Amino acid sequence: YTFDNFVVGNSNRFAHAACLAVAQSPAKSYNPLFVYGEVGLGKTHLIQAIATHVMQHGDKAKIKVLYISSEKFTNELINSIKDGSTAAFREKYRSVDVLLIDDIQFLAGKERTQEEFFHTFNTLYDSNKQIVITSDRPPKDIPTLENRLISRFEWGLITDIQPPDFETRIAILRKKAQSENLNVPAEVLNFIAEKIPSNIRQLEGALNKLVAFSTFTKKDLSVSLAQNILKDIIPLENKKVSTNQIQKTVSDYYNIKVNFLLSKKR
Repeated sequence: YTFDNFVVGNSNRFAHAACLAVAQSPAKSYNPLFVYGEVGLGKTHLIQAIATHVMQHGDKAKIKVLYISSEKFTNELINSIKDGSTAAFREKYRSVDVLLIDDIQFLAGKERTQEEFFHTFNTLYDSNKQIVITSDRPPKDIPTLENRLISRFEWGLITDIQPPDFETRIAILRKKAQSENLNVPAEVLNFIAEKIPSNIRQLEGALNKLVAFSTFTKKDLSVSLAQNILKDIIPLENKKVSTNQIQKTVSDYYNIKVNFLLSKKR
């Protein structure tokens, strides 16, 4: 994951700029940096791009960068407690120059893990080390997250990533096709971008599936082929349900007449 292969649009421009600033000057721009957004919008791509940039442009012999999910952090903590190796665990996480932790919302309800991360955060912050965090929601909306952690997450910059607009979805698909030397008709890209409005992973996955099928079956890429192959990925358009249909369903279920349902005696 790099900044070069991340597609920037209106939905993620500020988050991208913040992550790039952190990558170029760790612990000098925004610390901590907290990036939140729904699943599949590019949070992991951005923070791993930070790690890649820092390692490529920093002194590899001196700078220590660590990317980890909060789930793995929790599991390693549990194992260190079982093995009596908490000192080594703390040394691993508190001696880095840049800590990037993904999906911090999974610390919710884990009091012991939150306690450990609280002290890890303090140690790194007090040592002027960079901390980058992602979540599917802002700190204050994470249930059972301790207030002292929420407060610390709010010390730096909080930025979000929104679902990509149509133009950005098209750009993402074009970049994906170009990176893999795929010749995909514009109308096919438009169809996928129109039918998958939010999740970037799903967007790219749909393109991969369609191209793979086309390659294996020797069939030309077309909108009709996409409609057929992607029907399990693309949700059916919601049918409008009329008031009369609702009334009939309720009256049938309760075995009462529609007139009685609508009367003041109901």
